[in-house]
This record gives sequence, C-alpha cells and structure tokens, in this order.
Amino acid sequence: MMTKILIRKNLRDLRSDFSEFFSIFALSLLSLLVFSGLMSVSNGMKYEFNDWAQKSSLADEWISVRNSDGATNLLKQSSVKQLQKQYVFNTYIGTNAEKKMIQTVVVNNNSVSKPYVVSGSDFSATKKGVWIDSNFASKNNYKVGHKIKLSLSGSEREYKVKGLIESPNFIGYTGPTNDIIANHSKYGYILTNSKTMPAFKNKTNQILVTGKNGFSTSALKKSIESSLGSSVISISNRSEYGNVSKYVDKSNSLEKLSIMFCLILFSLVVLITETTMSRLVNNQRSIIGLFRALGLSKLSIVAHYGMYGLVTTLCGGIIGLLLGPMTIARLILNKQKPLYNMPFWKIRTSNLGWDVLIFLTLVGVMTAVFSVAKILNNTPASILQPRAVKGTPKNLFEIFPNFWARLKWDSKWVLRDKSRTKSKELIGIIGVVGSLVLLITSFGIQQSLNQTNYNTFGEVFQYSNEIKVNTDASPAKLNKVMSRLDGDHQRIEQISTNIRTSRTQMLTTGTIVSPGLYVKLPLVTGGLATLNSKNGVYVSNLIANKLGIQKGSNVEVNSTVMSKKEILPVLGVVKVSTPQGIYLSSKTWKNIGEAFTVTSIFTSQNINGKMKNSAAINQVNTLSGNRQDANKVLGSFQSVIVLLIIFSLFLGWFILYNLGMLNFSERYREYATMRVLGFRLNEVRSVIVKDNLFTWLMGTIIGVPVGMLFLQVYVGIADTNTNEFFVHISLVRILIAVAIILINVLITSLVVARQVKRIEMASALKSVD
Repeated sequence: MMTKILIRKNLRDLRSDFSEFFSIFALSLLSLLVFSGLMSVSNGMKYEFNDWAQKSSLADEWISVRNSDGATNLLKQSSVKQLQKQYVFNTYIGTNAEKKMIQTVVVNNNSVSKPYVVSGSDFSATKKGVWIDSNFASKNNYKVGHKIKLSLSGSEREYKVKGLIESPNFIGYTGPTNDIIANHSKYGYILTNSKTMPAFKNKTNQILVTGKNGFSTSALKKSIESSLGSSVISISNRSEYGNVSKYVDKSNSLEKLSIMFCLILFSLVVLITETTMSRLVNNQRSIIGLFRALGLSKLSIVAHYGMYGLVTTLCGGIIGLLLGPMTIARLILNKQKPLYNMPFWKIRTSNLGWDVLIFLTLVGVMTAVFSVAKILNNTPASILQPRAVKGTPKNLFEIFPNFWARLKWDSKWVLRDKSRTKSKELIGIIGVVGSLVLLITSFGIQQSLNQTNYNTFGEVFQYSNEIKVNTDASPAKLNKVMSRLDGDHQRIEQISTNIRTSRTQMLTTGTIVSPGLYVKLPLVTGGLATLNSKNGVYVSNLIANKLGIQKGSNVEVNSTVMSKKEILPVLGVVKVSTPQGIYLSSKTWKNIGEAFTVTSIFTSQNINGKMKNSAAINQVNTLSGNRQDANKVLGSFQSVIVLLIIFSLFLGWFILYNLGMLNFSERYREYATMRVLGFRLNEVRSVIVKDNLFTWLMGTIIGVPVGMLFLQVYVGIADTNTNEFFVHISLVRILIAVAIILINVLITSLVVARQVKRIEMASALKSVD
C-alpha cells in the first residue's frame, strides 16, 4: 500500500517540478547524444580501417629506396613477415586541355597492401592489364574493358582496364603534390605489373614491409636500416605515411575532440544533477520528516528519492545513446566520405557510452541518496524544524572599512551571504566557468581554423593563380609558358623529403622556392624568412616540435630525386599551416648539386584558355579555390563546433537556472523575512540579481584565461602531419561569449526573482513545535 502511495507521489513530483526534472533528462540525453554520435564515427572509422588493414595485409612500413639491394637479407630478418618491391611514378592520361595525372604502381607480386576490387577481375601480378582507382574512374567515366592511353617516356601507350579498385595504400591520397583535398576528376592511381610494363621490371623505388606478430616498430626499423643500408631514403609507418596517416589522424582527432568536449559537458551535467537533486530533496525536508514520524523506514524513503535521479538520467541517457549513432554520427560520417578513398564506412557504437551512462545514472541516484541520508541522520522532530540560519563570518571586503562603508545594503547582504555559503558559491562559479570555456572554445576554434586557412592562402601564399606544371614537358615548352607571364612569376618545386635528426626521422614535404614575391614565410620569432641569404633550410613549426629541431641545428635531408643525402643547417623555424616540412631556396638547392625541376608556378597574371592547353600545364588553381578546398576539409570539425555552441547555450541556461532556484529555495525564509520587514519586491529582486552578477563576475575572471588555455589544447587536436592550426580569437568573440553568459545570468535572475511574489510570508516564518 505504502509503495503505491510513494509511486503516486513520485509521479506528482515529476509533474509539479517538471522543469527541474526535464533539465536533468534533457542534458543527460543531449550529452550522450553528442558523445555516442562522435564516438560511433571514430570507432567505426578505426574498426573498418583495422579490419581492411588485416584483410589486405596492409604494410606496417613504407620504405623509399634508391635500389633494392639488401631486400633479400631484409626478408630473412626475424621481425619481417612479408616484403613487396614496387616502382612508383607519375604519368598522364588525356589531352592537353584535360590532362589527368595518374600515380602508377608497378609490382612483381601482391602479398602486401592488396587492393579491394570494386568491379572487374581480381588484381594479378602476372596478367596483362591495369587496375584503376574506382573514384577516378567514376569521375572520368572509365569502365572495366575500356582501353586507356598513358604517356610513358614521351610516348603514348594503350592499356586495357581489368578492374576498378581501392587500395589501402591510397586512403588519404590527394595527388602527387599533396593537394588539400582529393580531386578525383584530376588525380588517381593505377596498379599494374611488370608483365604489362616490362620496362620497369627490374626497377624499385619503394619497398612495403609487414612485421611479424608482436614485432617492435623500433626493432623493425633497425632491421630495415641494417639490411638496406645506404639505399634507404625514408622509412614511414602507418602514423607517418601521408596517404594512410591522414585517415588515422582524422579518426583519432574525432575521438579526442569528443572526449575533451564531453569531459567538460559531463562535468557540468554532474554539477546540474547534484544541485537540482539537492534542491528538490531539501524542499521536501518537512515531508521527509513527516514520513519518518509516520514510521516509514529510512530505506523506503531513500529508495523513493533515489528514483528521481534514476528515472531522469537513465531515460535521458538511453535515448541519447540510441539517437546519437542514428543522427549526429550519420551527419559527421557523410562529411568524411568525400575526403578519403575508403570502400568501407560503417557506424559502430562504443561501449564507453554505456559506461558513461552508468556513471551519470549513479551520480543522479547517489546525489539524491546522499541528500536524503544527510537529512535522515536527524530525528523526525529535528527534521520538521526549519533549518537554522548559519552565522555570517566576516568577508574579505570588510577588512577595508572605508570601501565597505561605501557599499549599498544589498551589496553588503550579497557579500556576507557568499562568505556564509562558500560551497554553493564555488559550484556557481564552476558552472559559469564551464559554460564560458565551452563558448570561448567553440567561437575560438571556428575562427582559428578559418583564420589559419585565410592566412595560409592570403598572407603566406599571395599569388592569384597556381600553375601545376607537367614535369614531363620539355624545357622549351615550359619556358614558353613563363615568357607569357612577363616575368610575373615565382617557381616552386615540391618533393617528398625525409628529414633526419640525431634522434629520429620523418617523411615530409620539401618546398624549393625561386626568388619572387608570392611566398612569405613568417618566423615564429617574428619577421619573415629570407630564403636567398644563406645556404640552409627553414623548418615548419609542427615538424620542428616533433623532431626537436631549433634554429642552428643540423638536419639530414634525403629524397628520391636527390643524387645524395645532404646535411644542412636550420636557418629558422617558420609558422606555416601547410605544407609541413622544410623550405629552401632554389639557390641552395643548386649549390648542393641538385637540379631545380619546377612543379608549380605562382603568378598574378590571368591564365587564358590557350595557355591552359599548353603541354607544359597540367592544371591551374586559383588562390580562392585553394582556400575553399582547405575550408572543405574543416567541414567535419565545423559540425562539431556547431554542436559545441548549441550545447554551451543550453548548459549556460540550465546551470544558472538550477543554481538560481537552489539559492532561492535555501534563502526562502530570508526573503520572506525581508518582505515581512517591509522590503519592496524590487529590493528583494535586486539582492537576487546582484547575487548572480557577483557569481558571473568571478566566473568570468577565471573562465576567460581557462577558456583560452582549453582553446589552445583543442586547436592542437586538429593538427595532422600535414597541417598545423594556430589559435585565433578576436576580442569581439570573447566579449560575445561573456555577454551571452551575462544575458543568461540576467534572464535566470529575473525568472528566479519572479518567485518572490509567490512567497507565503506566514507559512515561511512559522515554526514547527
């Protein structure tokens, strides 16, 4: 009988205090909605990658070599499981006006990094024919059975398409010059064999290696270096090889973003749950005392109030966990698909979401239980008595009597009350700090990513048009193109470069720059790099930090296009977003005995259709077009940012509202006393508003610097081996974030202040005998 009564009371309380219970329900739902959605994307990307890596025997190490001497000895090493030699080069397909660049891979066997066949016959290392990148084929209408013409050694040769494939070696491939995003209509890749292209039968410039189970990465690299010796140019594992690491970095970034975001989110949800449940229980103090006086057991009372936390957090959390993978996950996953050459895309839920649900549910239940248990430690008669008002200790401001004397009575009341309820004030400040941190981070990361792209394509690179050069074209044709630019140009060569220090090495991009006006490299110490002043290199900030490089250090530079490796001094560290790697002048490049082969030309001249048809020009990109491509890459992060802003606004409102209502319930008798003593409604409301404004002020003082620190960490998560982003947030955006919290404070203060009208002065002041 009593159980039914308590259940009916639960239902009545849920209706009467609907807004408070709904706030816990909504925040549990929304927090787990975002967390489960983001984690489902990251978990799905990782699972599908690992599954494909296992089925395809994806390489553990990619080795750029000058020749394959020592490959036989390498296969005998205890840490090496499989080895595959191949020759990789770029060629072209199509007319001058519509040239497409194809990266061609010629293999003698296919035991490592086996491709997934979308259509056609399985890839074979012995049957004649070529297998084309399915995304490139789709954009250019190539089908199985078609014959295509490739430019090889200055002549065109025809090959039959045997199949359309996707290779795990090219998941993040964006073209031979590492364009910002994949342009499948312009760039692709082909897999074939030495039987189809016998001229490359005995050529090797890349070796793929898989390690045995339980192998050590360091041990595997040592085996490679000892076996291949001086023929090694670079060694890259899955987290270093650009065509693979881009995908791995993105899945890791999404996971880190979701965890960092949700750590603050969950902390604030816990805060809201604790304050809400404490207020609801304390408001029913007299009812709890009545229950005990009527003989109801402590366990029944505890279970009754524990249901409040259980129902709200559990129901909201389960709905969030179920909806996240179906809504947010699909939205974000669809933004990833165009960026990568991945045949398998699935959303896979993470068990971590259920762990978080259990945690939040326990918090909801235990906060209610502890609040009730604290009350139940007293006798029924004591519980029925009104709570005694604590004595008010002197606060910090009273130490300065002149300042204290100038304050109005309501300000003094607020400051003395803060010193009496320090724990509640701390909770309020934490709530404001958390909301402000999320807002500053959301506004800041949005501006940081966009501003970094704008600075890259606008300040670092200042051209109007970028001409991608056909490296197979004759020097005469290239000179003819440059002559039409009337001297308004700056030539660039970009190459894959391995940088080695005394401790470690990294495969990255080498950018060789001729004299000109279109490349401005800002130094981290201030000023601009002077590429033509000395023989040496400048290193990008991200690479310098990863490899421990400083100005004055020496680095070993090696590449497949170099005749020999060189040790060069570091002239400085430059603050650029992309490309990451080293920068050096064409003069330095020639001084070390290397040929300067132009891959791009920067210019402000208009490129007409006749020039675009030149055999020396492969593609023409505009600066604004490159910036738009860079912004497309940020699309997935922007989705997270929008969610962050929305949740920051929700959290700000719920936190401040619940804290305001908690303060009101605890000071109900005090406000009633003020009304009995003749204080007007506006005077009582003034106390409430100033109380909340003081909390906002303290939270803002702490929250702004904490928000900036959190933003710095959050922006760093978006960094990859090919891109670095820098923190940018304007004072206006910081002020907007502060103003949003202030508006929330004022609105919640006014909403809470309206409750003063409903005070029943007689019942609030009467005592219980």
